[in-house]
Amino acid sequence: MESTGQIQVPYLGVRYIPVDTDLATTQKLPISYGALVRGSADGPAVQKGSPAAKAGIQAEDIIESVNGQKIDASHDLGNIIDQYSVGAKVALVVNRAGKEITLSVILAKRPAGE
Repeated sequence: MESTGQIQVPYLGVRYIPVDTDLATTQKLPISYGALVRGSADGPAVQKGSPAAKAGIQAEDIIESVNGQKIDASHDLGNIIDQYSVGAKVALVVNRAGKEITLSVILAKRPAGE
């Protein structure tokens, strides 16, 4: 998508690995779906100052759903976030060490280069 100054892409600010049964088994995860927030050589799990950081999302959290939409093989976190507008407030259900918590996030405009 070309940026013309008109199109604003919503931004959460996490790096993640889609969770499936294989990953859940090898990583001993409590659930077999969602988006595992994990950093890589490309950068940290949670971007500093991002909507995710402001909401309290941490590395190794598993984001289970966005506004009730379950994250799974057919519903990728990035694709779900893209359905919302910049400034939209969304509820994320997060699995942190086996406990479910709900965090409220206000999506921001994707920074240049992200």
